[in-house]
Amino acid sequence: MSGTKQMIVNAFNMAFDRHFYNEMVIGQLAHTEAKGDVNKGDEVNITMPSIVSLFDYDGGDLPTAETATVSICKVKLDRGKAFHFELSEMEEKMLGACTNQEEATGIAKDYCDDAIKQFAATVDAAYANLYTRAGHYLDDNGSAITLSAQNAKDIFAYMQAKFQRGDGKGHTNWIDGNMLCIIPPEYQFFLGKLDELKYTPEGKKEIQKGYIGELCGWQILVSNNIAQPQDGVFYPLFGIKGKTLAGGISSNLNTTFYTPEKNFNTCYKGYGLYGVGAPRADFLGTVKVSAQLALS
Repeated sequence: MSGTKQMIVNAFNMAFDRHFYNEMVIGQLAHTEAKGDVNKGDEVNITMPSIVSLFDYDGGDLPTAETATVSICKVKLDRGKAFHFELSEMEEKMLGACTNQEEATGIAKDYCDDAIKQFAATVDAAYANLYTRAGHYLDDNGSAITLSAQNAKDIFAYMQAKFQRGDGKGHTNWIDGNMLCIIPPEYQFFLGKLDELKYTPEGKKEIQKGYIGELCGWQILVSNNIAQPQDGVFYPLFGIKGKTLAGGISSNLNTTFYTPEKNFNTCYKGYGLYGVGAPRADFLGTVKVSAQLALS
């Protein structure tokens, strides 16, 4: 019977590992890596995409070659989420009747699907709160910009110009097809008044979770986890897919099983750790907006 219980443990771990990344929205801005054998408080290295510089060439001898190495961002896994649930004998037998681990993993997802969503939302919210490190920032002289359909679009054009400008030396923070903006549902309400976003564009091969359309070169995703430090005020995020933020999560959920005293059902418990960082603040933009919903 212990073999069945261990298979169930493995099934839950595999279901989490397989579906966790698909549940993140804000996390699409991040390079997120799973790390094994970690404890709370450990500082781990997250490998970020590298950058190779160009130099002026006059036809003479080449300078010493630049070492093409990836950049490393150190992230502390200082936060965690735990779970503790019980399976009835009937449910345990159903999982135990699976002929292979793959089948058991599929069934286990039905049980842990909500937990996966909750964990992903927690990490997303942690990413959202890194808005304070944004290199590109827009507000109304310290106050929030009150959204309307028109200025909701103008903000996208403003951020496009900020990211495209770069440093004047050929470097730009704009990568066609990889620019993401994550907004709260309240912002979506105003964008929905625009002809460009009344309907989701067709023909996109892979629609990411939360995707509603494209505007001024930004792929727009909607998330409930955008930072909201005060009522009605939000900080939508602009950045580059997989390159702006960094994060680490524990690959091992430290799941164990046991049978409590005076109980015939098996309980399962475990925890996962995570941490986030903003290594490329120049790739991150935010706007302080106020979105008061009203029907006219």
